[in-house]
Amino acid sequence: MALPPIAKATLQAALISAGSNVLAQGITSYRDGTHFELDTQTLFQFTTSALILSPLTFLWLEALESRFPGFEQRESEKGKKERENQPKINVWNTVAKIVVDQVIGGAWNTVAFIATMGMLRGHDYEVIKSDILNNFFPFMLAGLKLWPFVSILNFTVVPADQRLLVGNLFGVVWGVYLSLMAA
Repeated sequence: MALPPIAKATLQAALISAGSNVLAQGITSYRDGTHFELDTQTLFQFTTSALILSPLTFLWLEALESRFPGFEQRESEKGKKERENQPKINVWNTVAKIVVDQVIGGAWNTVAFIATMGMLRGHDYEVIKSDILNNFFPFMLAGLKLWPFVSILNFTVVPADQRLLVGNLFGVVWGVYLSLMAA
């Protein structure tokens, strides 16, 4: 029995998040010159966060594609059989999708990650609110160095059903960054 796409994407995200957290713990251990000892609580928190947030990201990407279809089918051109029915990129929709994803999706994801990690760590509302206020802009600014590139790649080259996977693969780098920042 095949898993539904949202479940498959969520499991991929959880595994990639777990891997990036272990990698970040290894980097921290190496950087500090200490013996590596896996922090299973932190690993659990990052993996659980991915299990919670990835389905929402999957639905977000589907909604963006539905609202701003990135490609339109071309009418076949006479004498050019190799180009028949090739999709043509809708530049306006693709640019709109990238901007909406970076501004709204990026902000939402940042707040959701900080809040989820705070809850998984047992922090109360005031601590989570303070974490959001203190970390939102540094995370968003750091994200602008990676995620616009990923959005452009995803919305122009990657098929819609593979976008979360591609995002998750780039998320290894981002996950290491978040793990190091949230430590």
